[in-house]
Amino acid sequence: MRPLEPEFRLEPVPVQWAVGTVGGGLTAEWDWATGRWEELPGAGAGGEHPYAWLELTTHCPHRCRHCYLGDRLGKGHAPAASIHAALETLTPFGVEEVVLAGGEPTMHPDFLAILDHARRAAPVVRVLTNGWSQYPELIEALARPGVRVEVPLLGWEGDHDWMTRTPGSFARITASLRQYRAAGVDLTLTTTLTKAGTAALPRLRALAKELGIPFEATALARQGEAVEHWSELAAEA
Repeated sequence: MRPLEPEFRLEPVPVQWAVGTVGGGLTAEWDWATGRWEELPGAGAGGEHPYAWLELTTHCPHRCRHCYLGDRLGKGHAPAASIHAALETLTPFGVEEVVLAGGEPTMHPDFLAILDHARRAAPVVRVLTNGWSQYPELIEALARPGVRVEVPLLGWEGDHDWMTRTPGSFARITASLRQYRAAGVDLTLTTTLTKAGTAALPRLRALAKELGIPFEATALARQGEAVEHWSELAAEA
């Protein structure tokens, strides 16, 4: 495929795109200057499960206290033409999974078309969404074969709202979980092991069991917004 046209060559927003393997690190990064994937010499050796990581946008309805984007939050959407070019040229890497992340990936105005393209680019597409979006066309798309969806609850009730700095978000996200599940979405409930997340573990596990979905908890990373709020967030602090 020919390089991107000049108007798409400069990075429009500070998003990160990469190809990697589990256990082997990154194998390629998107070069905004050339509009191509650039392989990283010697990288990815010994890894398994090749995947692509695409941040579609830095916009999000939340302002989470642990957000890894940090000062990248709210800078804009990646142009659809660039996203489609990146997906179109993944074939040489043999990726088994495309991860669509953000910000909140479903806020990208071309998300549905991007999701369709990602499904053609890899057997599995993993959507890391906060569950804010509930419109029927989205839920239908998320329920398609090969799409896996991860939605976090960062605490229980008010603790989740405190983490997201978004009043009412716990109620909205729990409603989304039920809607997604009823529609047949391949869904996983997640949390981050902050003080709020750790305190909520029994309730979150019970909710996942009620919905009949997996539950995963991940460690808090000292990056982005979490650096500034570490003493408030870290379970061991």
